[in-house]
Amino acid sequence: AVSGDFGVDIYMSAPTVQGTAITTGLSTESFNLISTGTCPASIGIGSIIGNCSISSAGDYGGASANVTDATPTTGGAGSNYAFTSSPTQEISITLSEPAKYLGFWWSAGTSSNEVELYSGSERVAYVSTATIITLLGSATVDSMGESTYQSVDYYGNPRNGASAGEPYLYLNLYGTGGAEFDRIVLSGGGFEFDNIAVSDLSQIPDLSEVPVTFVPGENEPEPDTEPLANTGIGEIGYLGLGLAAVVVGFIARHRRLT
Repeated sequence: AVSGDFGVDIYMSAPTVQGTAITTGLSTESFNLISTGTCPASIGIGSIIGNCSISSAGDYGGASANVTDATPTTGGAGSNYAFTSSPTQEISITLSEPAKYLGFWWSAGTSSNEVELYSGSERVAYVSTATIITLLGSATVDSMGESTYQSVDYYGNPRNGASAGEPYLYLNLYGTGGAEFDRIVLSGGGFEFDNIAVSDLSQIPDLSEVPVTFVPGENEPEPDTEPLANTGIGEIGYLGLGLAAVVVGFIARHRRLT
């Protein structure tokens, strides 16, 4: 289950999973129908700016499974994928509508990769992928459903075994406690990603997913409260009603006495 606090719960899918397990409220982009070269201004989940490039499948990326296929997959031909390119190595994606879930295949990962989630100009959460690499430093990791995975199985391209010293995994970020975002910033050298998915609905992780960490949210909105004035009466109005009640009571008493 995800936490109830305002922030983001991070989970990683089972080894070699390259797509999301979420099925509701989804918008996705697989990059499969986009030509190699500079990223277009618009993709399936919104608009994109920054130093973004598209490459055909290679050692560092290019999922073999479809974006909505959460079945562990090895081998395959691979597909186009996106990555941060020079000089700024930062990509900003403005979503078509606010989201409460983000998933993407993070391939050939490095600890310098960072994810920031924004709502308007306010940053909701900052995620460093170094946390994931630290978790994978242990021999095994356990899923929500108590399955045990070998950490080594997250390393190397599941398509061909290349780049064995870097993690390849599907990363899931769940907004909790009402947290949502409308812009995603991906940064850091060699940030390769594919099969990106967002959902505007609150989601919970699949039992096959491994809990990584909870990131406390930033800039939590004030809770919605209805000011007294919005009732149409207000403080002065309540005072007037009180005085009127006193007068009515006085008149009634006077009539009884006379």
